[in-house]
Order: sequence, then structure tokens, then C-alpha cells
Amino acid sequence: MAACSCLIAATAHAQDAALPEVKVTNSIDTTEGTGQYTARKLSVGKMEQAPREIPQSISVITRQQLDDRNVTKVEDAVKFSTGINVTRFDGAGNYNTFQSRGFDLGSIQLDGVPIPQGNYSTLDAAMYDRIEVLRGPAGMLQGGSEPGGTVNLVRKRAPGKLMLNADASVGSFGLRRGEVDVGGALNASGTVRARAVAVAEDRDSHVDTLFNNKRMGYGTLEWDIAPSTTLSIGGAQQRVRASIDQGLPTYADGRLASLPRSAFSGLASNRQDLETTDLFAELEHRLSGGGTVRLSARDVDRTAFYSAARANSALAPNGNFTMEMVDGLTHVKTRNYDLFASLPVDMAGRTHRLLVGASRNEGKSYDNNFVYGTPTQANLLSPNYSAPYPALVLPGYTAITTRTENALYGQAQVSVADAVKVLAGGRLSWADAVTRSTSTGAATSVADPGRQFVPSVAVLYDFHPQYTAYAGYSETFVVQSQLDIDKQLLDPRTGKQVEVGVKGEFLDKRLQAHAAIFRIIDEDRAIADSRLAGAFYAGGKVRSQGFEAEVSGQPQPGWDVVAGYAYNDTLYLKAPVAQQGQVFSPVTPRHSVNLFTRYAFTSPALRGFSIGGGISYRSEFYVQSGALRITSGDYVLASAQVGYQINDQLALNLSVDNLFDKTYYEKVSGVGRQNFYGEPRRVTLALKARY
Repeated sequence: MAACSCLIAATAHAQDAALPEVKVTNSIDTTEGTGQYTARKLSVGKMEQAPREIPQSISVITRQQLDDRNVTKVEDAVKFSTGINVTRFDGAGNYNTFQSRGFDLGSIQLDGVPIPQGNYSTLDAAMYDRIEVLRGPAGMLQGGSEPGGTVNLVRKRAPGKLMLNADASVGSFGLRRGEVDVGGALNASGTVRARAVAVAEDRDSHVDTLFNNKRMGYGTLEWDIAPSTTLSIGGAQQRVRASIDQGLPTYADGRLASLPRSAFSGLASNRQDLETTDLFAELEHRLSGGGTVRLSARDVDRTAFYSAARANSALAPNGNFTMEMVDGLTHVKTRNYDLFASLPVDMAGRTHRLLVGASRNEGKSYDNNFVYGTPTQANLLSPNYSAPYPALVLPGYTAITTRTENALYGQAQVSVADAVKVLAGGRLSWADAVTRSTSTGAATSVADPGRQFVPSVAVLYDFHPQYTAYAGYSETFVVQSQLDIDKQLLDPRTGKQVEVGVKGEFLDKRLQAHAAIFRIIDEDRAIADSRLAGAFYAGGKVRSQGFEAEVSGQPQPGWDVVAGYAYNDTLYLKAPVAQQGQVFSPVTPRHSVNLFTRYAFTSPALRGFSIGGGISYRSEFYVQSGALRITSGDYVLASAQVGYQINDQLALNLSVDNLFDKTYYEKVSGVGRQNFYGEPRRVTLALKARY
């Protein structure tokens, strides 16, 4: 907060000295302050492009959507995207993975620079202008990756004019949150600008004994070295101190227990401490002909400690279960460098565009630092949360895994006719991973698949001033760590997608829509080799196919809407007999719907008031292990919102999630644990100040 105070003073002094209003010259388009549910330009594909120019399905959660729905977590925002499934691994939602089209989204990008995400916690959404969710392979953008897609987080930029935002929120389950966001020019000419965001949040939970306390700070400094060159540096740090819940067990036959939603299978002493530091630097040069050259670097350091009493057996009819104790510490460092140039090329009377770039990704993970205590018996119907937790001593890391990937990538956008563009490109990668014992230094696992090339091609046809049809083909690869019967590393998994769709823009681009069909084939998947225990062969093959449709924006002034539907069918094509012909990703709902709409009244009697509401639907999903199936039935959730604009600077916003207090299981996973109830009705009241 002290940093915010200093920045306010510095920017105020600079603004007093400034004569003209500063015009910020970087190439990143923003949604902040537009009041829109759509973005005119997106940055997920390196080049700033209109949504109609991207031949894949993509959803955008703008700053206005986040504010209207009082959303502060990236995980909650991504749930609003069409066809996206968020899987959590703890009660507070600090550990999550994202899935699309039956596959994981393996990396999360910051302004187009990817970092492998795993199930680590994301930073608070207060630091972002918007969230872009691309569905389908993103191999050209991030190399070896799952074919599900990617999430691009677009950070808030330093403004040229002094601004101050402050939010205060209270709500269900003891929510208390404060947020300050200040920025502006630091000199009279406006060539040096800064911005800082600080968040403090404490909340309890509907689950017994749980709490989650978060502190996050973000800062960025931008300097126009020359009229066409900008240097940006900054970073974010987040600390979470919380209790950890790893879900409920089921009965031995896979039936989900009908327990109170407050049920907890751990102890009051459960803890998790999460720390993330994300540093970045960016140098951008804007060419006179409309091109851009950008050099980016990003360094992310994550540590996670947990001390957890958790279920590790089926639940007996009398409520008994086996409780295990485990302490663990993980540490992951990742660094990414990226250089690209986006250039317009005039040829044969037409303007084309060329993208060329190179990147390097380095990662190091410190592994296997965990210890188990002696299991004990516990009872979910008569819990004793104050039972003692044993004194456990971590053994230290026993292995270190180092990963590197170097890549060259490029894409040509060729205007072959007034209404037709052909896109062709690809990425050539060299990736390797080595795991070494910390005690001996010897390599215990080596993955070196050699060069991998993933192409992508597409055609876009503007068959109407408001419509674009497209067809695209793209590939992916995923490095596998399993060994064959000869102790040789398996070849990488390979995937390919075909997508055909149509996009539209209406009402001066305030309303956007798209629809697409797709098919993904992922093959060379590891299958256990019956000839030798622990050996595998690359013979598996799966298919994912479906349909997605979305509309977002303003059908008329004051009325905002975002609605999406996804159908996804997944299937094992080549697999062991027990899986052959079965659903490949049963945790992916076959049908899902998201809808939210908001209306701001303009009549004199109701001026300043707004109302909104929405629904989300998920069809049945399940997990399967042999003949045992754990199923969560389909469910519909409703939400509501009421806002009041007190004056030009102050607004009140009341949001209600799970309006009708539906009881449902949000996640099912296994007999022993990791089955989570969805959150009960949650009410949030926020006071927002904008200066």
C-alpha cells in the first residue's frame, strides 16, 4: 500500500506539470474503460488481430465482465468460457487444471509468453485487463503442448493519465477484500508511466475449519525510449496462507455420500502456503510501415508447501474412513525468452503479413520432497478436527528435473483475393528433459525426442461484410516419459485438429458471434506392454469432436450478453480391451451452457440501476476405473446481479452465485478422496470507486 501512496504522489505531481493529455503508444489494445463484453483486438496469436482474423474458436472475458460479476480469480473467470472445464484439487480452488475439448490446457500465457502451468495457483485477476481463451491446438504458439488450447492473460498497462481505482468487498463465508489500483505518467511528457495494484483478501469457507488468506502486488513501469520504442518491466508477487482440503471419499461401490456440504475429511491443523513471483520485461519497437518487433522475457518462481490430513480409503456406512497425513514441498522455476517480428508485406498490389520468431523455455522442478505419517481412523459423521497432527520432517528433494525447449516459428498471412486469406505457418522445436538424483547427480530419466515440427494452415473467406468463414488444420506433439520394452523412450504423442467455423461482427463490432465444428485425433499414446511390467508402447489413439457456438456483446445500448454452448464427444479408438470404444474423457460434460446478461436502465426513474442474471449447465460426467464408476449428475446453476451507479465515481454491485442454493458435486475423482461439493449460495457486495 505504501508503494501505491508513493505512486499517487508521483503521478499527481507529473500530471500537474503536464500540458497536453498523454497518448500511450504501445500496440496492445485494452478493454478496460470501454464498458464492453467484447474486444476489438486480441493478442493471443502474437500479432494484434480482430477475432474474425483468428481461424480458431476463442472467448474473451473482458475487464467489464470481471467487474460486473465480482470475479477475482482467473479460475472462476475461465469457467464462463464456452466448453471449458475447470478441475480443482483442493477445497479453496488454489490448485486447478483447465480442460478444453477433452484435453488439458498445458500452458498459461502472459501477454503471449507461455509458461507451463500444471496445477499451480494463478495470480489474482485484479492485475489483468482481459482473459483470452483459445480452444484447440496452440502448438505454433507454445511448442510441445496438449491439444486443448491455451489461456492468454493480458495484463493491465500503465496509463498516460492519472487514475485511481479502489474496491472494497464483503460477502458470504466471511469474505473481506480490498483492492487498490493506481497509475499514470511520472514525468510531464508522459514518456515514463507506472501502475501498481495491491490486493488483500481473507475468506473462510462453507467447509468446516477452512480459510484462505491472499496478498498480491503487481507493478509495471513503462518508458518510451523513443517515440516508437517502449520498454516495459515489472512483476507480481502473491502469497496465499490457507488450510487445505483434498475432498471427500465415496462408498466402496463408488456411490457419492450424501453429507453436509460443510463435511471435511481433514484436521483443523491442515495448512498450505503458496508463493508465486512472476517477473517480466518487454521491449517493443513499432515500425513505420505498421510492423512490430518485440523481445520478451519472463521468469516465474513457485513454491508450494502443504501439511494435510486427508482421506485415503472408502467411506464405511458408519462414517469411518482411513486418514493419512502427508507433508510436501514443491519448487518450480521457469524462464521464457521470446523474440518476434510482425511485418506487413506489399506484393502484387496486396498487403500481406509475415510473422517470424524464436523462443527459448527453461524449466527446473525440485521433486519428491514429501513424507507420510502413520494412518489413523477418523469419522466423517462425528469428526474430531482438533486431533493432533504428527511432527513430520521433510527429507529434502531427491530429484531435480531440468527441461529446455528452443524453437523457431513463423506464419504468413497471404491475401490471395479481396475476401480470401490463406494462413500457413509452423513451429520447429528442440525439446529435452533430464531428471537427476540429488544425492548422486546421475541421470535417472532422459527425454530427448529430437526435432519436432508442428504445422498449421487455414483459409479465411469474408463472404459478407459482417461474416467470415474459415477452415483450419493444426498439429501438436507431447513429449512422453514412458520407456518401451527395450528401455528406450517412447516417441512423442502426436495430435492433429480440423476445425471449420464462421464468425460474425455486428453493430459496429459491439456484438460478436462464432460457431465451429472440430475433430481432434491424438495418437501414439502410451499403453502398458503386457510382456514386461513397467514397459509401454506407443499404440494408443483417441478422438475428440464436437460443436461450439458463442455470442457476446451489446445487442442494444445498455444491454450486455454473453452466451455459449458446447457439445463434446470423446472416444478411445485404440486402447486396451477394457477401454476400447469407451469415452476417453468422461470428466468432460457432453453438453455445457453458459449464459449471462445485464441491463443498465436509462429511464429517469431508474437511471443508475442495472440488473443481471445467468445460468450455467453441465451434463452428467463421471470417472471410471475398471467396473467402478463414480458419477455426478447434470446440474443447472443460476446467478443474479444488481448494480447502482451512485455517481460518476462510485458504484455498488451485488452479485449472487448459485442463486437457488443447488447441492451438487462439482468434481468426482476417486474412492479415497478428491470428490468436491460445489459451493453453496454465495453473496458478494462490492463498493467500487473510479477516479
